[in-house]
Amino acid sequence: MTSPIRKISPLRSIKNVIQQRLSLRLGLTMILITTVIFTLLFGYLFNKSKQFVRELAIEQANQLLDNTIIRINGIMEETRAVTNYMSLYVPQHLQPDSLLSITRRTVTDHPFLAGFAISMEPYYFPEMGRYFSAYSLRQDDSITTVREGPFEYFEKIWYKTPRTQGAPCWVDAYDDYNEGTLSSKHILTSYCCPLRDVNGHFVGSITASLTLNWLSEVITSIKPYPNSSAIMIGRTGTYLVHPDTAKLYKESIFSDAAPEAQEDINRLGKAMIEGQSGMMQTIVDGNESYIFYRPLERTGWSIAIVCPESDVFSSYNRLLTIVWTIITIGLLLLLLFCYQTIRKAISPLKQLAGQASRIADGHFDEKLPQSNRHDSVGRLTNSVILMQHSLAESAADIRKINEELELRNQELSKTYQLKMEADEQKTFFIRNMSHQIRTPLNIISGFAQVLSSNFHRMPKEEMNDITSRMKASAESISHIARMFTAQTTENSQFLEQPTTFGCNDLCREAIASMTQRHPEQVTVNIDTKVPDSFVINSNHKALLTILKELLDNASKFTLQGTITVGCGQYDEHTICFIVNDTGPGIPASERQRIFTEFAKLDSFTEGVGLGLSISRQIAHQLGGELKLDKSDHDGTRFIVTIPIE
Repeated sequence: MTSPIRKISPLRSIKNVIQQRLSLRLGLTMILITTVIFTLLFGYLFNKSKQFVRELAIEQANQLLDNTIIRINGIMEETRAVTNYMSLYVPQHLQPDSLLSITRRTVTDHPFLAGFAISMEPYYFPEMGRYFSAYSLRQDDSITTVREGPFEYFEKIWYKTPRTQGAPCWVDAYDDYNEGTLSSKHILTSYCCPLRDVNGHFVGSITASLTLNWLSEVITSIKPYPNSSAIMIGRTGTYLVHPDTAKLYKESIFSDAAPEAQEDINRLGKAMIEGQSGMMQTIVDGNESYIFYRPLERTGWSIAIVCPESDVFSSYNRLLTIVWTIITIGLLLLLLFCYQTIRKAISPLKQLAGQASRIADGHFDEKLPQSNRHDSVGRLTNSVILMQHSLAESAADIRKINEELELRNQELSKTYQLKMEADEQKTFFIRNMSHQIRTPLNIISGFAQVLSSNFHRMPKEEMNDITSRMKASAESISHIARMFTAQTTENSQFLEQPTTFGCNDLCREAIASMTQRHPEQVTVNIDTKVPDSFVINSNHKALLTILKELLDNASKFTLQGTITVGCGQYDEHTICFIVNDTGPGIPASERQRIFTEFAKLDSFTEGVGLGLSISRQIAHQLGGELKLDKSDHDGTRFIVTIPIE
C-alpha cells in the first residue's frame, strides 16, 4: 500500500531553506550595500563642500595677507621716499650743525620713523676728527639728537651695505646697541642710502630706521582664525617676526621644522627667500596646516600666515560630525534589527566558531559534543569533530619530535660555540706567542752575529751594552716561560714556606729588579706609610712576583711621569701594596676583562696576557686580593691586599 504524500506548507519550506542555507546572510549583505551607498553619496557631497570651504579660506587668507602687505609697504615706501629725498637734499647742506638739525627735523616730521642718521666718511670734517655721525632717535615721547662717536660705525651693516653696493637698500634687522652711544632699546630695520657730494663721490650714508616691534604688531594682528599665527623671515630665512620671541634672530625657518615636514619647510623657505607668493599644506607643530606667503617688495623679506587645518574646517567638521552621527545611529538601529532577526539562526555557528578557535589555539584534546542536526551546520560540526581528533594525534607526534630536535639543536649550538671560541683562542695564542718570542730571539741572534764578527775590536762599553740587552731579551723569554709554567701548574712554583721580611725592603727589591731590566724607563719612587722595621710573615717570592709584574706593566705604558710603589696598613690584620703610574690609564670598557687569561688591551705590546691573571691567582692563594682602583682617573693604580700573618 502506497503511503500518502505529505504536503509541506510554503512557510515551512521557506523556514527550512533559511535554516539549511543560512539565507539570512543576504540581509547582512543588504545592510552593507546600504552603508556603502550612503558613504559614497555623502562622501561626494562633503568632498565638494570641503573644496568650497578650502577655496573660501584661501581667498580670505590671501586677502588679509595682501591688505597687511599693502599697509606695511605704504610705511616702508614712505620711509624709502624720505631717505631718497634726503640723499638729494643733504649734499647742499654738508655742515655739522645742519646735519644735526636735518636728522631731528626728519624724525619730528615723520612719526613712523624710530631714528634717522647721517654718517660721514672718516675725517670728512677734519675739525671733528675721524668720526662724525648725526643721529636723532625717538625715545618714548621725546627725540634725542646727538653727534655719535667715537665708535667704528664704518663696519656697521647700515653703513657698510650702501657703501659696498653703491645703491639704496633695506638691511636685515639688527641690534642698535653700542656701548657709550645713543642706542635704541628695540631691534631696528633700516633703509640705507649712499650719500654723495655734488661731484658724485661717496661721502657717507643716510639711514632711516623703523622698529621691528611696529612690524611685529602689524604682522601678528593677522588673525583669520583663532589659532592662526604669522611670521616674517629675512633674506637668509632668519625669523624677524615669530609668535615665540625666543626664536627671533636666533633660529631660521630651515632649522625650526619638524622632522616629518623638513622637506616641505625647506621648499617653503627657499620660495619665500626667492620672493615668491603662494600656498603650501604641511605639518606645523604636529598639526596639518595651510601656509600662505607673500614677499615684501624691495626688502628681500617675506611674510607668511599659518592656519591650522582644524580651524579652517572647524564649521565643516561640526556639520560633518552631526550628519555622520545621524547616519551612524540609523545604521546601528538597522543592524540591531537584523541582529535580533538572525541571532537565533546563527547561534549554532557561533558555538562552532568558538570550538574552532580553541582548536586553533592548540587545545586539540578538548572533546566536542556531537550534533544531532542533519542540516549543513550539523554536518559541519561533526566534520570538525573528526578533524579535531586527527589534529590531536598529529600535534602530539609533532610536539614530541620538536622537543627532541630542540634539545639536539641546543647541544649542537653549544658545542659549535665552544669549538669556535677554542679555535679563536688558539689562533690568537699562537700568533701572540710567535711575536713575543721571536722579538727577543731576533735581538739575541743579531747581537750574537755582531759579537762573533767584532768581538776583539769592540769597546768594553758597547760590549757591556750588548750583553745587557741580550740578557734582557733572554730574561723576557724566561719570563714568558715562567708565565706558562705557572699557568699549567696552578702557580705551584711560587708556593714556598712563609718567611718574615720587611715590606719596605720588598718594595725596594721590586724597584731594583725593574730598574735593572728597564734602566731607560721613567723614575720609580717609593711611598710607604710603614716604618722599615715593619715586617710581615708571608710568601716572599710570591709577593715579589706580583709587584714585579705590576711594575713591568706600568713601565710598558708610562712614557713620561713617574711610577710609585707604596705600602700601608689600613687595619691590624692586613697590609696593602700599591703600584701607581701616570700613564694613560685603562678605559672603563676594558676594566672587566683585564684579569682574564690571555687578555691584552693592546696586541702590539709585549706579554702574553697572563701576568695579571696569574698575579690575582697568587694573591688569592696568599689569602689576599689584587684589584684595580677604579676611582683613580690620573693613570692606573693596582692594590694588593694580603694578611699580615
